[in-house]
Amino acid sequence: MAKRFCALCGKTDSPLIENLCFSCFYKKHPPFRVKSEPKIQICPNCFSYKLSKKWMQTDSSNNFEFLEQVIEQALPLFIKHSPEFKISLQPQLSEEIEIKEKIEIPVLITAEKNDIVISETVPVNINLESSPCGRCSKKKRGYFEAILQFRGLRGRISEEERRQVYNIIENFLNQERYKYDYIPQIKEKKQGFDIYVSTIGLAKIIAESVKEYMGANLYESFKLLGMKDGKKKGTTSISVRLPSFSIGEIIQLPDKTLIFEKFEKGNLIGKDLETGKQLTIQHKELWESEIQSWKPETKEYLIISITTNFLQLMDLKTYEIFEIKKEPPHHNLKEGDTIKATKIDEKILILTPEIK
Repeated sequence: MAKRFCALCGKTDSPLIENLCFSCFYKKHPPFRVKSEPKIQICPNCFSYKLSKKWMQTDSSNNFEFLEQVIEQALPLFIKHSPEFKISLQPQLSEEIEIKEKIEIPVLITAEKNDIVISETVPVNINLESSPCGRCSKKKRGYFEAILQFRGLRGRISEEERRQVYNIIENFLNQERYKYDYIPQIKEKKQGFDIYVSTIGLAKIIAESVKEYMGANLYESFKLLGMKDGKKKGTTSISVRLPSFSIGEIIQLPDKTLIFEKFEKGNLIGKDLETGKQLTIQHKELWESEIQSWKPETKEYLIISITTNFLQLMDLKTYEIFEIKKEPPHHNLKEGDTIKATKIDEKILILTPEIK
């Protein structure tokens, strides 16, 4: 009896399907099919693309890396295959490839089932449609979710304070986490400025950072604009009140007087003028107290005498002689030293224990 053989390759040692061995049958009837000219939406601004109704971000910095990631993620959606086969895809991308409306990419498709391996390089034509993603569309039309309202405790905000705020904002915008956030607008106001922020998350972390490093007091409010998909939609406003203290300024609270040095974790750090010790005024106490502050008017004095309990000073402009109580911060002073001091309630307070 004559052996049955494959009508294409003549193989006699393989089961036949429609007079063809497995390999020839699946070459004639491939276990995969490429969708005709699939479409992919890509954002021309930020190297993102739309996949399954969702915009996907990439970490691309050039056309080749971008297309490589897009093709790797999108190809499996464009190639249908029999569930009996395991499919692997290897796009043959050239580094010189350009982003244009229609690109052709050779793809090596390998289908495996038991001992059957079918490989074929198939040209896949993909239509790239340029369309701004949701985030870039919002940015273009100046969309924002929050407003930071910066005001000074004593009127206008100084240029130094403004520079500090801008540096804080720039630091966050340079971080990977916030690389897609933006500031669509800054509005000048009579006693400060308003900064419009793309997302609530960024606005809140900026406000908290200004509180930590500049001692600001925060108050948050929400303006409801409507409902969407069962969620409230509106604008969050954060009032950022700056104390506007400068280094070396006198801060007078009901029970203490100190020289301002810095803010740390939102708390005020300064030197007690009576004891010379460093004091920490908690943020809550600071903003709930009645505060007076001013730049001290200083005079130079010559120490002409030191006793156990007193210092004798001479005003170097008027040559008047004053006697003040000797305090712990004065223990390093010597007769003949020149120091700077200020008057508070007719009391002379030495600002510079060190020799000047």
